[in-house]
Amino acid sequence: MMYMDTTNSRYLLRKSLLHILLATLLAVSFLLLPFLQGAPTLAFAVTSAEKQAEVDEAFRRLDVLQTEINQISIDYDAAVIVHALAEANMIAAKEREEAALVRIGELQEQLGELATSMYRNGNGSYLDVLFGTQSFLEFINCVDLINRVNEQNALLIAETKEVKAEAEAARIEYTEQERVALEKQLEIGALWEEKLVTEASLLTEIAALQQVAAELLAQEEAVAEAARQYTIAYGSGSTGLANTEQWGRVYALNIRYPFANHQKVSSHFGPRSFDGFHFGTDWACPTGTPILAIADGTVAAAGSGGDMGVYVIILHGNGIRSLYMHNSNLAVSAGQSVVAGEVIALYGSTGNSTGPHLHLQIEVDKRKAVDPMSFYQGI
Repeated sequence: MMYMDTTNSRYLLRKSLLHILLATLLAVSFLLLPFLQGAPTLAFAVTSAEKQAEVDEAFRRLDVLQTEINQISIDYDAAVIVHALAEANMIAAKEREEAALVRIGELQEQLGELATSMYRNGNGSYLDVLFGTQSFLEFINCVDLINRVNEQNALLIAETKEVKAEAEAARIEYTEQERVALEKQLEIGALWEEKLVTEASLLTEIAALQQVAAELLAQEEAVAEAARQYTIAYGSGSTGLANTEQWGRVYALNIRYPFANHQKVSSHFGPRSFDGFHFGTDWACPTGTPILAIADGTVAAAGSGGDMGVYVIILHGNGIRSLYMHNSNLAVSAGQSVVAGEVIALYGSTGNSTGPHLHLQIEVDKRKAVDPMSFYQGI
């Protein structure tokens, strides 16, 4: 049936799409490993794993819906079969009725011939015919013919009535079954359309959920990559203070001011009452102000995540690195070479920040910090 072919094609198409979607979701289902201490982190309101759970639930609902659609198809075919059987029964009964009418016609023809014979002989009744016979054998044959004609007539009339009644009952049954079958087909057809609309909506929902899951995964992967770059460039362990020899190495670098113009210091290097020791210097200035590299070097990491917000880490050689935190936008990327005074980012208030400011941190070797302002005396 064309109906079943179409149903099978749709089923195979949906099954193929289901496999493709499931294969895609498997690629995004892993969980990121916890970041190392001090590495950038980002708390997502919804994770890719949670979104994948929503996708899995949507697929479960799609499977239930497909089962319902399959049952609807079975019910529809059953209704068509019932309708066809009723029609076949009615046709068979009609054929039996027509056959009985043919037999009645044959009997009437025999009776007509007998009546014609009686008329020609001038006899007006069966009795006249019987007594008009010329021999006993002719008399017996005539009696037998009349009896057989009468018996056959009675049987055919009875059978005809029975078959006609059967045909009428079949017609009534067919008419009722046709009405019921038609109503059932219309009901199933409406339900089928409703399920197909639901199916289309669910497939759209799955596609949207899959896209969100992919976007979440991309964000998580970006944070993971930022954490990896951060760990490579920034190292691990606790930040401490540089010794005299380490401070001298930074001084020899002849670092420059991180802005083109003088900016106000909002928080100095050293202990703070509200959050412990402050290992950098903060400047407050308008969002979007260009931030400059303090010395030549290579960008080890440039990204966004955790308390640092949008950050840049530059390696200057001889174990020295500089960190620029809480920016609004990046002007460089990891692996890029920069020169002193080059714009590397724009001022902002991202990460753990209560207002627009730049946190500049200068470190030597294994995270040993020096006071940036010790190099900017008179500024």
